Amino acid sequence: MIAKKTSLESETTGDVALDRILGGGIPARSMVVIAGEPGSGKTVLTLQMLFHAARQGKKCLYFTTLSEPALKVIRYMQLFDFFDVELLDKQVIFVDLGACVRQGAERTLAEIEARVEKHEPDFVAIDSFRAIGELLQNQGGGARPFIYDLAVQTASWGATTLLVGEYTREEFPVFAEFAVADGIIRLGSERQELTSVRELEVLKLRGAGYTSGRHFFDISKAGVSFYPRVSTPSDTQVQPSADPGARATMGVEGLDDLLGGGLPSGSATVIQGGTGSGKTLLSLQFLIEGAQRGEKGVLFTLEETPDQLRSIARSVGWDLAALEEQGKLVIKYTSPVELSTDRFLYEARKEVSALGATRAVFDSLTTMSLGVPSDRRYKEMVYAIAKHMRGAGVTLLMTVESEQLLGTAVISGHGVSFIADNLIQLRYVEIGNKLERAISVLKARGIKHNSELRSMTVGSDGLKVTSGRFKDLRGVLTGLPTREPRESP
Repeated sequence: MIAKKTSLESETTGDVALDRILGGGIPARSMVVIAGEPGSGKTVLTLQMLFHAARQGKKCLYFTTLSEPALKVIRYMQLFDFFDVELLDKQVIFVDLGACVRQGAERTLAEIEARVEKHEPDFVAIDSFRAIGELLQNQGGGARPFIYDLAVQTASWGATTLLVGEYTREEFPVFAEFAVADGIIRLGSERQELTSVRELEVLKLRGAGYTSGRHFFDISKAGVSFYPRVSTPSDTQVQPSADPGARATMGVEGLDDLLGGGLPSGSATVIQGGTGSGKTLLSLQFLIEGAQRGEKGVLFTLEETPDQLRSIARSVGWDLAALEEQGKLVIKYTSPVELSTDRFLYEARKEVSALGATRAVFDSLTTMSLGVPSDRRYKEMVYAIAKHMRGAGVTLLMTVESEQLLGTAVISGHGVSFIADNLIQLRYVEIGNKLERAISVLKARGIKHNSELRSMTVGSDGLKVTSGRFKDLRGVLTGLPTREPRESP
């Protein structure tokens, strides 16, 4: 007879995103090392988890050692929203081990055991654990026997134990605590130009299906907030459209004709064009059309602010503010100056889900690429967000700046055109002494489309796409067309 598999019980950290990274939370009754350099956020994260557990009725023991006395820790933790003075000495109990550690390993272990037996906690945290090891090493007794004895004791406590310490990654193979621990969570930061980005990495977590790689977090007055790195969803997470033939119309008659009725619902479209060619206006028209049809939409902008967009829209007769008040449109602006792309895309997915949006626009991928450390990672992120939006049933538009103003057209799309289901090209054409806008559908996956180059005009009544303007011209795609020569009679 085969025994039925049992799932591992987990303790929630209080942060939904961190729980997801850890594969459900911290395994119950495990010993986990929270490591990182000074100032990386170890203590804040540990106490945030303990106060969350305390609010769930669980008892927590927090041992301080030689690095920071308990009173100092409490004073600084009062600055965070998660701190609750009513829980002190009742659900979250601080104990200073400084005096015991100076008396040696046996005295320290005895004090820890006595406190655990007295309070019967669900969580035990020792901060800083490295300080204990270093002092015991200097005393000549050695830290290794103490660590192994502690590991034996924690197994009998029935509590989840967190060992917090200032360690660099290069030191992990050196210290015994990393060998006996069930989990290792590393906090750190990475320099990016003139800024730094906080990172978390799970290096080991026995029995948990955690997400490997580097993830990102911020520390604010609210505490520690996590943003899992953007990754491609599995095939099971990407649901096919309920109606494969459904269309999301653009609201521009001539353009919808080129697309055979509109964009396939749930598809991803790249709108590529030079500066001022109408990419943002076309994207706004797409969202307004959806709102008029009862579909909610979100515009994620890294360039124009909401006020600038409302002003641009008014110039062509659109009232974005009214749609926002009705809850049909949301404009989310993020400054590109200190952009954390993984956080930006994580919050975008949350916003789409919370609103129940079926249309979304990212304006622009060109600006977003400035916050991504490598070209490969940039392409991975665009691919992943396209898949996530498809899985959520969202029809997605993404704008890309092209370098060409006039001259030979180049399908660059910043290397992401292959990711899109559809590719719409905007460009300028010089006719006489004027620059005119032209639009064409270069790719439309799975639908029959018209690749004819058409004229696009912007007026007080919005966008119009018309045919015939370039009918008698040759070399339109060069941007400098000439008239077709007339046949001799």
